[in-house]
Amino acid sequence: MSKIVSIQILRGVAATLVAGYHLQQAALAEGKNPGLFQVFAGGEIGVDIFFVLSGFIIFFVASSRPNLTRGAFISARFWRIFPPYWSILTLYVLAALALALVLGDQSKLPDAQSLLVSYLLLPFPDHVIIIAWTLSLELLFYAVFALTFFSAGGAKRLIIVMIVWVLISQIFLHFNAPRNPWLAIPFHSAVLEFLFGTLIAIKFLESQATIRRFRVPVLVLGAVGVSIYLVSGGFHIGPFGREIAAGVPSALLVFGALGFTASNMKMLETWGESSYILYLFHVLYFMIVGKIVEIVLGQNVYSSQVWMLSLLASVVAISYAATIWIERPYQAWYRRFVERKKPY
Repeated sequence: MSKIVSIQILRGVAATLVAGYHLQQAALAEGKNPGLFQVFAGGEIGVDIFFVLSGFIIFFVASSRPNLTRGAFISARFWRIFPPYWSILTLYVLAALALALVLGDQSKLPDAQSLLVSYLLLPFPDHVIIIAWTLSLELLFYAVFALTFFSAGGAKRLIIVMIVWVLISQIFLHFNAPRNPWLAIPFHSAVLEFLFGTLIAIKFLESQATIRRFRVPVLVLGAVGVSIYLVSGGFHIGPFGREIAAGVPSALLVFGALGFTASNMKMLETWGESSYILYLFHVLYFMIVGKIVEIVLGQNVYSSQVWMLSLLASVVAISYAATIWIERPYQAWYRRFVERKKPY
């Protein structure tokens, strides 16, 4: 099955927004003026775009492969998510150990609970990689999908369970009593964005003509909404969380982008394909390079727009190269491995 180019490109956009956001936040934490990077003040919306994309991609791919089984789906998700994540997580741990040994900086050493939560991707807000909580929520969505979709009437059952999940998350959002940290991620209000993506996939599979008919106004509305969220630094609408202010524009952006076809855009496609590595790796890269520049040159990278732009451009380039030379060979290997393990 061929990939939808516009969706691939949006993955690259989402990951780059998150990377830019962390540069902007780091500059503020260092007491520096983010300058041009203030445009990424609401760059966390990249996460919301990812959640909508995930809802779309998972439903679309599963629906397009009638012979896909629950076991094959779970296996594919495991090999796609965990080994690359474990590899990058281990780099974070090694970097923390290096800082502790070389610089005597033990402040970033993860404790046993954090390591357990991180390596198992448990839905608990104590991850070594600060954005890994989003992967925990992704895994819960995959579990819901696997339990509901692969049976008679699975699509309807999935939608019903997703609606119940969303309602519970909204109740949890408005529950003012002290919150159990083990419930914060499973009932994060952003689960609505998975439902947005799933509904978009259903409409896309039913009638691509409808998507194409409204593509321009919907894409413009989505782009404007995302831009407002970006430059404003993020906001909520009424009693709701980011699932409305950020989730609705993200859903509109995905819906509108699906109406456009593109070809011969290999660089942009690879940029999108590299989004997973970029998403996981950028914080570590900023930390390492920032520390090296501070030691060698005595300069704070967040005091210079040139340094910040160089950091963003170089981490995108490194993720791009890693996708070509590491991730693609790995994916080819695990697909052959899984194929050999199939019972016949």
